[in-house]
Amino acid sequence: LARRALLDSLATEGLLTRNSSLEVPTMVRRVALVTSASSAACADALHELESWAIGWDVVLVDTQVQGMGAESMIAAAIARAVSEGVELILLVRGGGSRSDLGPFDSERVARAIALCAVPVWTGIGHEIDRSVADEVAARSHKTPTACAAAVADMVRAQLDLAHDLWSGIERRCTEVVSRG
Repeated sequence: LARRALLDSLATEGLLTRNSSLEVPTMVRRVALVTSASSAACADALHELESWAIGWDVVLVDTQVQGMGAESMIAAAIARAVSEGVELILLVRGGGSRSDLGPFDSERVARAIALCAVPVWTGIGHEIDRSVADEVAARSHKTPTACAAAVADMVRAQLDLAHDLWSGIERRCTEVVSRG
């Protein structure tokens, strides 16, 4: 009931879609990874980003993601990420019990995401988990790895498009020069 009431309140204030209305640069290079630096979620997301060899500038913002005080620490970490001049924030945390994932159902974290000046993508929990943070984020993904892969897919698609356009320009120039 508390979760539903929070979602209703956020919807009434127009905050459920606020972060998703922010434009995500399709060639994003400076990404914040907000999570516990010692977690498997962090390692998985970093591995996924590094495997694409795009040359990301990843700003790791270490924060506690469960337990006492996690809500305020996550909210502060989101603000810290913004102050680092990132273009996109990935808020990730691996699976756990409902109580372990509790901070992501909190009003404080939801408002930090909704009111963030930078788009926030989430990858929280496993396939079946859905938090309030997921509801207010610009995009949500089933896992930390899926969240990082989505960024890589978006950038790779833009790089492929740029390559195709450049190849077309080269072909056309060659045709024009060949005709003399």
